This record gives sequence, C-alpha cells and structure tokens, in this order.
Amino acid sequence: MTLLALVEDHAELRDYTARFLRGEGFRVIELADAEELREINEIPDLYIIDLNLPTISGYELIERIRETADQVGIIVVSARDRSDDISRGYGVGADVYLAKPVDPDVLLAAVKRIEARTLAPLVNQSACSVDRSRQVLEWQDNEVRLSAAEVRLLYQLSLAGRWGLERWEVMELLDMDPARELSNALEVRISRLRGKFRRLGIDGACIGAVRQRGYCLLEEIRFV
Repeated sequence: MTLLALVEDHAELRDYTARFLRGEGFRVIELADAEELREINEIPDLYIIDLNLPTISGYELIERIRETADQVGIIVVSARDRSDDISRGYGVGADVYLAKPVDPDVLLAAVKRIEARTLAPLVNQSACSVDRSRQVLEWQDNEVRLSAAEVRLLYQLSLAGRWGLERWEVMELLDMDPARELSNALEVRISRLRGKFRRLGIDGACIGAVRQRGYCLLEEIRFV
C-alpha cells in the first residue's frame, strides 16, 4: 500500500486531507513540519508538501528530498498562487503544484497519476541505492542486506545532507537508547554499516563523522 507523507502545519486541514486519503486506500503519515520527518520509521513513497512551513520552508524540504530521491513523487499544495511561486516550486523539484483551496478529487487524481508513474522508477546506476521493499543496499551487480533500522538511518542521513545528524538522533534511529547505551556501542554499529558498503566494493568512508556532533553521508544514495 502506497505510503504518503503529508507535511502541513494547518492541523485541521492536515487532519481532513489525511482522512480523505486514507478513505481512498492510502497510508498517510501526518507531519506538522519538516523536522518531524526525522522521527518517522518508514520511507514515504510520495510527499504532499505545503510551502509555508515553520523552521524549514517547503522549498528547502523539496530540495533536500530531491538530492537523494529524484524519482519519488512530490506534490505541492500551497496558498501561494503567484506565477513566480509556482515556477520556483517546479524549479526545486515538485511534480505537481496545486493552489489552495484544492478540490480533494483533484488532489486524488494527482496522487494516483504520480503513483502509477513511480511503480517502476528509474534508478541512477552511478550511485548505490537502497531497495526499501527488500531492505538491501545495492551497487552495480552487488547487494547486501540491511536491517529496517539501517534503512531508516540512511534515509534520514540523506535528508540531513552534509550537516548530518546528532549522535542521539542516530542512536534512536538504530533503536538504541541514548540514556542507557555507551557511545562506543554506537561506533560499533556505524562500523558494521560502513563494512556493508565495503562489501559492495565501494572504497572510502561513505558515512563520515561530524566533529562533536554525529555522522553524515559522504556519498550519494538513491532510494527506490
């Protein structure tokens, strides 16, 4: 079942939209802002994003997503209806731009169209990729198994970019308890994950340490 991430800070509208889409057979994760993406345990198949978000704008969120997932569906639903806003939305990577108020049936049609397009996404063969359904890391003709927690971690690291994630965030994504487990236990887990990249034949450190902060990705990863 297709998983939608609905990023909308207007609580009433978010609730109404989520209930409508669930009634049409979709799974929906409701998020009030971009930062809440760090807390989800699954990788969305399609995003519905409002542009007027707190802390991080919808434009910036779309750019972050597109850095690592160029085939994932992105629909903008925004009160900004000027031509320059719409042009910028498409420019940063939106597939569809819908101006509020949006007829639910129009939104549904956009979701279904993008869902059909992404059933067989194209994969960039020059980068390693994560197959979410099989939980494997792939590069060229090689693959290695990942745990569900490792898939979550790699996805969140890809969204975070070179800024990376703090150590406590990485531990939580790996189902570790920051209050109980020692820091060297995290280093062991990261070392094991780095080893999986090496087993694929990828040289160099794909996961880098951010001094006095945590970890970041040093290589591009695609999610399919």
